[in-house]
Amino acid sequence: MSYDNTGKASLWKNQSDNQKAPILKGTLFAHRDIKAGEPFELALWRNQSENPKAPSLTGKLSDKQERQQAPADDFSDEVPF
Repeated sequence: MSYDNTGKASLWKNQSDNQKAPILKGTLFAHRDIKAGEPFELALWRNQSENPKAPSLTGKLSDKQERQQAPADDFSDEVPF
């Protein structure tokens, strides 16, 4: 059985002497087809692995969730205090 990377991300420290190079580089495995310009969420955690070849950060890719506004409470007449 092979490991499933769907929806996963990994970042490693970039080994470069170029000052304009990114400090981290990595890989992202989409969990579905992504359209150009479509937002998605990426959460990253420090990797606690002792393996020197392990990524510095690992993460999870997910669909962007719209914040839902909490419904207004109409209980003001019912609350006794």
